[in-house]
Amino acid sequence: MTTAASENPPRNERLVSRGNLLRRAAGSTLALFLAAAVSAVLADLAEQTALTRWLTTLMWISLPVYFVTAGLSIETEGRGRSERAFIVFFFAFLSLFVTLAFLLLIADAQYIDWPAVVEVARSPFIGQAMRLSIVTSVATTVLALLFAIPMGYVLSRYEFPGRMLADTVVDIPIVFPPLVAGLTLLVFFSQTGIGRWIEEDLGLVFVFQKKGIVLCQFVVSASFAIRSVKTAFDEVDRRLEKVALTLGYTPWRRFLQVSLPLASRGVLAGTIVTWARAFGVFGPLMIFVGSFRGRTEVLSTTIFLEQSVGNLEGALAVALLLTSVAAVALLTIRLVGGQALVRL
Repeated sequence: MTTAASENPPRNERLVSRGNLLRRAAGSTLALFLAAAVSAVLADLAEQTALTRWLTTLMWISLPVYFVTAGLSIETEGRGRSERAFIVFFFAFLSLFVTLAFLLLIADAQYIDWPAVVEVARSPFIGQAMRLSIVTSVATTVLALLFAIPMGYVLSRYEFPGRMLADTVVDIPIVFPPLVAGLTLLVFFSQTGIGRWIEEDLGLVFVFQKKGIVLCQFVVSASFAIRSVKTAFDEVDRRLEKVALTLGYTPWRRFLQVSLPLASRGVLAGTIVTWARAFGVFGPLMIFVGSFRGRTEVLSTTIFLEQSVGNLEGALAVALLLTSVAAVALLTIRLVGGQALVRL
């Protein structure tokens, strides 16, 4: 018994040491892959053929090495080979999916040439489209939060007749095709009495106008904000709110000083995902506001315009810009949002 007990600690220490070594190796090879991928794209833009080939080879060698070391570094509850084989089998699907995503992105990036990047950077129309994308998506996000915070709190805290129906209606824009939003808005403002009254009597014209961009983005993306904020309030301990009431807090003070600060990470995560969603909206805009160059053109519709005239390199350059925005937004959500992400 004494001998077995004395042998276990060294074995456990070896396992921990091997796991740490594998994790460091996985981190290093992942960093090497990302550095090689970015460098290969830049070398390709600079038309350095030999360097591009060398970096591409390094990139596709380091990626499988990363997957192998990352898979082996996963800690298991048991020590049998069957459990290790089980993990490797499931991890292989993750590896294949991520590899496919990288293949598509890198293929797009290496297809673009430097003149296309320069053309995109210098084009006054694309610059204007970017400014309009930023302004409208920020306005949409602010408007969405004005609805999301009170709606998320009500759906999280109170029971009322029709609550399930209201909760379902909130999620509908998440699951239906975005084109439906544009078509529905177009029919509403052009074919219904209320819609025509809004445009003709109130003078609020949305069809083929910049205001329509914000309205489209709001209809498509507000549900993400509402769902994320509701999830954040669901995770706030209600006992803290009750304690605040016993201390003499008014409902408003309880909400502003207790509930909202505790849900702030989820609210911030919802803000980011809503902005990213609004920033990349395409289909509804084409139907409801069109894509008139210098007027209602945003980056997502710029891709369509550039591709329609045969400028595939320019379209891909703008597409990669939107992809980068989405990637940064998702990484930021995971850094600041914690577990308060959008859950359906």
